[in-house]
Amino acid sequence: MATSAASNDAERVAELLGRVPQGTFEVIVRDAAGEPLVLRNNPLMFSGRPMPTLYWLAGKEALRRVSRLEAAGGVRAAQAAIPAAELAAAHQRYSAERDAHIPPGHTGPRPSGGVAGTREGVKCLHAHYAYHLAGGDDPVGRWVAARLAAQPSDTCMTTLHISLTDGHAVFADHAAGVQYTVPVGASTLAAMIAADPPLPEELTNAIGIFMDHIEDVTREVPSSTFADVIEVRGPGLQALVDTEVGHSKGLPFNLSRDAVEEVFRTLATETAADRACNPGLPTDEVHHVLGVCCAVVAMLRALHASELVVIADSVAE
Repeated sequence: MATSAASNDAERVAELLGRVPQGTFEVIVRDAAGEPLVLRNNPLMFSGRPMPTLYWLAGKEALRRVSRLEAAGGVRAAQAAIPAAELAAAHQRYSAERDAHIPPGHTGPRPSGGVAGTREGVKCLHAHYAYHLAGGDDPVGRWVAARLAAQPSDTCMTTLHISLTDGHAVFADHAAGVQYTVPVGASTLAAMIAADPPLPEELTNAIGIFMDHIEDVTREVPSSTFADVIEVRGPGLQALVDTEVGHSKGLPFNLSRDAVEEVFRTLATETAADRACNPGLPTDEVHHVLGVCCAVVAMLRALHASELVVIADSVAE
């Protein structure tokens, strides 16, 4: 049964997506616990920009399992397994269904393509699986469902290791032997914040730049999108933990996304003098902690993670 975004689902969906939805939606499929699993998006966002993805997979566990399948070469395997004519027909059905939701007489930009906005081939297993769960006739979605049903329930835990330094950040999956270096670090972000107290646009810009780089991380380190554990180390993270707790705290320490966002909201509105009065925040970290906080906020938002673990053994430039 579809549920309007006007209900309490709106807040939960924002948590699952890691951001506030940019358009109206309905929850049309729920999991066994009643949590939102599949959303049906309005083809036009609040800004008027097109939203090509009609059906969106929102369930955290489903996202994690499909991401594992993609990381194992699922996109290429699905495209090889599905006849081109069947895939093209699915794209046409999806496009027609999405376009039927566009208001009559609309003259602005319109979404194009089929599933996930592509005209041919397979672009995103998540979108095909969401279409299948929503009742769509999607051969790729059925292929995904069959592969997920065959997956063992006791899959190995995946850990994403992040080393945040002043000038860069390294994202690594040691088990898979892959890593990617983001050429932006805590001091880089802190240097973008000049006003005292910080201007909202300065903070938004700093977070946005780091999030943009994480798009490259998700391509080069596929497991970053479904890691069971995210471990972060580096200079300044102890100060972030101590600021959240209010006193010196030993590591490792689990930082929830809610806690990080709360610290960010506090630091974002304080002057340097006010930040210096925060219990647990060393004087020499008063400005640097802004960059650390922006980086951690960006990590949690971009990776749609609920928490991360700050571990000891700081890294140096």
